[in-house]
Amino acid sequence: MDGTVASYVDDDERWRAVLRRDRQADGVFYYSVRTTGIYSRPSCVSRPARRANTVFFTDAEAAERAGYRPCRRCRPREDSAHASYVTAIARTCELIHEAGETPNLDTLAEAAGFSRFHFHRVFKRLTGVTPQAYVAACRADRLRRVISEAETVTEAIYRSGFTSQGNFYAVSQQILGMTPTNFRAGADSIAISFSLSESLLGPVLVAKTEKGICSVLTGDGLTGDGLTGDALTGDGEAALVGRLRERFPKAHLIRAGREFDDRVAAAVRQSEPPRLGRDLPLNIRVTAMSERLRRALRETPSEPSVQTR
Repeated sequence: MDGTVASYVDDDERWRAVLRRDRQADGVFYYSVRTTGIYSRPSCVSRPARRANTVFFTDAEAAERAGYRPCRRCRPREDSAHASYVTAIARTCELIHEAGETPNLDTLAEAAGFSRFHFHRVFKRLTGVTPQAYVAACRADRLRRVISEAETVTEAIYRSGFTSQGNFYAVSQQILGMTPTNFRAGADSIAISFSLSESLLGPVLVAKTEKGICSVLTGDGLTGDGLTGDALTGDGEAALVGRLRERFPKAHLIRAGREFDDRVAAAVRQSEPPRLGRDLPLNIRVTAMSERLRRALRETPSEPSVQTR
């Protein structure tokens, strides 16, 4: 395997997964056999039926509603390896969110009950980012939350989990899109352009200055970058723009042009959550997607600097 997560988007791909008894597909879909009336996990060791007699379902409940019984060999109704992975990764993500200091990879792997290598592989498979990238995303979220309430920028840096000012300033532009002083001041007189797009987790607003991305907002802000199911029109769009204005009350907000809209839409498509991680808590999926989105935007060319009106 090259580390790419299979999507199992059509029945032909699912059938190939059944033929190779792909354990990575467990929990992503189930297959049923018309002639036996039984449904199984993709990794079931039973001899596969003929392709023409095989039906696929996205969950066990759907298979049972269609009248199929669970296989007695692979027991698809019982807790699977996939479910245990989801539980372990969710537990370590919550540990990262709650940690005052940045936990290292060994600490996280031990909390998950995995070896260092296995933890890294499973974490990336479910979230789409490495543990280190997720830690960095949570630390950046904490900084954006506390920088305005802390007495000084230095206090905010250490409260957020950075080990030194040098470490912070090396990445501060990527995190804030402006200087820490300007961020604390509500982006006074700074031009901020924003674009709206739509993702599997709801509408997304991306805002930037001439120095970089300064905000990624989705929905009601469950964590850092939030989540919603609102439509991109009406109250959904107005709410996102309102939150941007609350964060930067003194900025010049400008709706971005087509070039940035296209960049954001492409980055959102590239950053959609992995199907294997769909059972993770929503706040974890949102944090991971926001980090993937920021990285995707940094990897694509920028349009010319925005001018204030």
